[in-house]
Amino acid sequence: MAEFRKIEPDLSFIKGVMEAGGDTVNRCYQCATCSVICPLSTDESPFPRKEMLWAQWGMAPRIAGDADVWLCHQCGDCTAYCPRGARPGDVLGAIRANAIRYYAKPKAMADMMGNAGGVIGTVIASMFIVLIVAFFWSQYTGEAFPFPEGKVVYHKFLSVVPIDAMYLSLAAFVGLVSIKGIMDFWADVSKGSGMVSYTGTGPRPALGALLGKYLWPAIVEILSHARFKKCGQTLERARGHLWVLWAFLILFFVTNYVFIAADIFGMHTPMPQYHPVKILANIGAIMLIGGIWMIRTMRSQKTKEGVLKSSSQDWILIWLIFAVGITGIGSELFRLIGIKGLAYPTYVLHLGCVATLFLALPYSKFAHLLYRSTAYVYQLWDKDVRAGKAGFGLEKPVVPVTPEEG
Repeated sequence: MAEFRKIEPDLSFIKGVMEAGGDTVNRCYQCATCSVICPLSTDESPFPRKEMLWAQWGMAPRIAGDADVWLCHQCGDCTAYCPRGARPGDVLGAIRANAIRYYAKPKAMADMMGNAGGVIGTVIASMFIVLIVAFFWSQYTGEAFPFPEGKVVYHKFLSVVPIDAMYLSLAAFVGLVSIKGIMDFWADVSKGSGMVSYTGTGPRPALGALLGKYLWPAIVEILSHARFKKCGQTLERARGHLWVLWAFLILFFVTNYVFIAADIFGMHTPMPQYHPVKILANIGAIMLIGGIWMIRTMRSQKTKEGVLKSSSQDWILIWLIFAVGITGIGSELFRLIGIKGLAYPTYVLHLGCVATLFLALPYSKFAHLLYRSTAYVYQLWDKDVRAGKAGFGLEKPVVPVTPEEG
């Protein structure tokens, strides 16, 4: 005898998806054109057809447990070929925006980082904190505030010691929130794929296998943007994303180099312009500005063409990253020229933008870095689990079952 289940749609979820840019979801009539045309969809796990159905029905838990949502790069191919104008790529983008808020703790931070006013307010608040710390630092060192005597030297205004204290505290907070979000996401996709959990947090691979067999291949794929390069309508976006990604990696290396060299080994700052690390830092800054400008240009063009729909969250992150790059270059140029009235304010603005970008990681579209990477790892592991080739970091074995059996 057939079994019938009553579905109670989550109307708030449907409303959230439509408000975030997925207002065309109800046009879908399940023709599957999107899954056929998508260059990233597979026979084993086709998308975005099933996600469109679940979104129409308000099945929030099912979508929360679907890693495929994060494998979509919103390339616009499905939108270009959809006979009903349902814009599946935009709907999945809206679902991801809602998922980021769902995993954010506290959610008020996600609400704040999800609008331009909140981001600008965070930048201003961060600048205010920097100025307060700089003032007390000037009392400790005896330097004039806000413009120390002599040439423009930022470590006279605010040494690396208080800067590191501020940013390490912020990084610790962001790290804890990010780890919590990733763990919750992993638990949800484990349930969604039909994994039986003995721990309540979702099954997981052993640490050695996680790092070597799943995480490293995922990182290699991300660094090359292999999937992104398969996208058709917005193929040029892959170049801009690659520039931004590698710029972040370069600047991350430079920041940690200066942190270790200056704080631990007492290296004098600023480094001369001919220093290899300084040259690398400037290359990273130029790549950041160039890459984000490519993304901005592409989004503007494709939005006008109707290929994709850019949300406010898209533009907020783009302009925030652009502000980080421009203020970084600006503070260096004004320092070299020696214009105190522009150098120190630009430097404070740069620190405020960097702090806000840090905070944006788990609370804005920047969280794609967390959840898409996790989805890549999970996809590799889940494939091995179903083939009986995976090891587990649990005392009892974990077996895949169908969602109905779970």
